[in-house]
Amino acid sequence: MPFGRNRRRNSTVAQLIAIESVEPRLLLSGDQKFQAVLTGTGGTTIGQVEYEADDKDGRHKLEVQLWNAAWGLWEIQVDGKAVAKFVTDQFGRGVFEFDHDDHQHGGSGTVNLPTPHAGMLINVLFAGNPVNPSIKGIPVSGRLTLEDDDDRIAADLTASASTTTREILETEYEVEQEGGQQRRRLDLAVYNLQPNTAYALKIAGAAAGTITTNAIGQASVKYSDKPRVGYSAFPAGFPVVASGAAVTVGSTLSSNFATQTGTRTPLSQSGVHLKIGLSSATSASGFVSWEVYTPAGSTTPKRQFRAEVWNLPAGTQHTVTVGKVTVGTVTANSKGFARITFESGDPAKAFPANWPDIAADTVVTVGNSVTGVFRTTGQTLAPLEQNAREAYELDQALALTALSTLYENSGGKGEKWLRGRGSNWYFITPDGSLYQWDGKAGANGTRVAVLDEAFFVKPELLTEAKATRDSSISDDLVKASAARLDRSLELSAAAASNNNWGGLGEKWFRGKGNQWYFITPDGTLTRWDKTAKATGKVVARLDGRYHEKPELLVEAETQLPQAEREYAAKTSLKLAEFRPDTKGWLFNGAEVRWYRGFDNRWYFLTNTGDYYLWNGSKSAAGTRITSFNDLYNLPYRLMNATSSAAADARSVLDQLYASAASFL
Repeated sequence: MPFGRNRRRNSTVAQLIAIESVEPRLLLSGDQKFQAVLTGTGGTTIGQVEYEADDKDGRHKLEVQLWNAAWGLWEIQVDGKAVAKFVTDQFGRGVFEFDHDDHQHGGSGTVNLPTPHAGMLINVLFAGNPVNPSIKGIPVSGRLTLEDDDDRIAADLTASASTTTREILETEYEVEQEGGQQRRRLDLAVYNLQPNTAYALKIAGAAAGTITTNAIGQASVKYSDKPRVGYSAFPAGFPVVASGAAVTVGSTLSSNFATQTGTRTPLSQSGVHLKIGLSSATSASGFVSWEVYTPAGSTTPKRQFRAEVWNLPAGTQHTVTVGKVTVGTVTANSKGFARITFESGDPAKAFPANWPDIAADTVVTVGNSVTGVFRTTGQTLAPLEQNAREAYELDQALALTALSTLYENSGGKGEKWLRGRGSNWYFITPDGSLYQWDGKAGANGTRVAVLDEAFFVKPELLTEAKATRDSSISDDLVKASAARLDRSLELSAAAASNNNWGGLGEKWFRGKGNQWYFITPDGTLTRWDKTAKATGKVVARLDGRYHEKPELLVEAETQLPQAEREYAAKTSLKLAEFRPDTKGWLFNGAEVRWYRGFDNRWYFLTNTGDYYLWNGSKSAAGTRITSFNDLYNLPYRLMNATSSAAADARSVLDQLYASAASFL
C-alpha cells in the first residue's frame, strides 16, 4: 500500500542534517557540472565526485568523498595524472574539496586541475598508512557524466483577468530544469467569451496564435516541451514569456505575468522517505529505498527497506550488506533482476534481528561491487507535487494497472512493465520515463511522459494515483474517471447493512462477475480480495464525495452533461458518419437512425434515445450502450459533438465507450 503523505523527520535524521549544515562544504555553482560514482572490485569502498568548470573565468572546483575506505592516505588521479592527496579517518570517511580561491579542505600538496569533460576518468588510489603499513585500500574509479538538475523550477508565472461581463482569462507558465535543459509548459483558458469565435492570442505584444471558443464561449490551449497527456508541442517561434509580459486574448482580455519562483516541495510531509542509487563497475545497477512513517490513526511507526538490482548474472546469489551488517541474500532471476524487501507488519518480510540503524553515510552493498550510500539531502523518495498530478492524469487516460509480476528487466533496461487499455503495454525506466511499448523485442517504444524516480521505485504511485482535488485537478477529470469505472466494473450499491464491515468506515458495491468492491472515506476504491477483512487491490482513487454519496459512482455516467456523453460516443466509438439513407429498419415497431464507425461497426438510435451497437443480424438488434435525450430528431448533432471539458478529462471520455464491441 502507498505510504503516508505526512513528513515528520525523526530526531536521528534531524541531527544528521544539523551536522551536515555546519561542515566546511564548498558550494558548487559553475556553468558546467559533472559528477561520478566511484566503485571498485573486491570491497565495499564507494565514492562520489562533483567536478565543475566555470566558463567565465576558467576556474575549476573539485569535491571527492569516500565511504567505507581504508584508513590512510589516498591519491586522486584525473585521466591518469595525480592532482591531489587526502586522508580518510578511522571510520572510513574522507573528503577532499578544492577551488581556485585557495579554499582547500581535507587535502595536501599542489593541486593542478584540468578542464573536466564527460567521460573523464577519475581514480582514487590508496597511498598507504604510515602507522600501519599492512593496511590495504581498495582503489575506486568512475567516469564523469553531466549532472542533472531536474527538480528545480526556473520560472513559475501566472496571469489572470476578468471583465464586468464575466469574461475570464487564466493562464500559467512554468519552466523547469531537466537534464541541463529548460522545459516549458503553458496552460491558458478563457471563459464566457462569444461562442464559436476565434480570438488572437498575443504575448509581450507578439502573435502567439489563435484560440477558438466552443458553443458556450470557453477555450483552452496547453503547450509543453516534453510529452504530456492533453498537451501539444509549442509552435515554432512562440514568444518569450517573462515576468511582466502582457498576455492578451482578443481586444478585451489582458493581464501581465507575475513571477512566483520557488523550489518544489515533495507531497510527503511526515516521516523519512529516501532513495539512493546503486552503481557498479559492471552493467549492474539498482536502487535502495528506506521509509519510516506513522500511518494515520496510529502511534506505531512503520519501516520499509527495499533493494532492487538489475543486469546481474542470471541465477547468481549475492549478500546484501547495510553498513557492515549482512541482512540477507538475493538471487538474480533469468532476466538478471533481484529484489529484497523488509516491511513492518508483514511476517513474510520481517526485519532481521540484527538490523542496523540507517544514518548519513550508511553504505549499502549487494554482492561485492554494487554499492550506494545514504546522504541527508537530495535523495527523497516522495514524488514532486507536479509529477503526482501528472501521474493521476496518465493513470486515468491510459488505464494503467500493475500485474502480480512487473516483468522487471525483461527488456534489459532495468524497466518495470504496466498493462494499459486493450492490448497496450507500457514500461517505466529507472529515470522515471514512461514509454508505450512498440510491440517489438526489447524495451523499446515511444516516451509518453517524464516523471521522477519515485514512480519507478513504487509503480503503485502511478497505477493507484490519487486525485489530490486541488485546483490543478479538474472536476471534469474526476467525474469522467468515475463514469469509466462505473461502465467497466458495472457497479451497483450494496445494502447499507454492509457498510463498515471491515472497520474502515467503508461502503460496498457489487460488480460484474460477482466481484465486490469497497470505497473508503478518502475516495479510494478497492477490489475486495475475499479475505476476512477489508483488504484488496486498489483500482482507483477518486475523492470523498463518492464515499459520502455512493450513488454518484453507480450513476456516474448520468452525472456527465449530455454534451460530454455525446462527445464521448463520437470519439470513443470512432463515428464516421450519420446515414440517413438507411431507412426502413424497425425497433419495437419504430424506425431507427443509423451511424457508421471508421472501423465499419454500425450503431443505431431509437426514438426513445437509446443507442445500440448493432449485432449484425437482419433486424435492428444489438447491445445497448447508452441513451441520449432529444437526439433522435437532431441526429447530426452527434457527429458535430464537442467537449468543453479539460483536456485531461477528454482523454478519458475518448475511451468511455471504447469497450462496447466486447459487450457482444
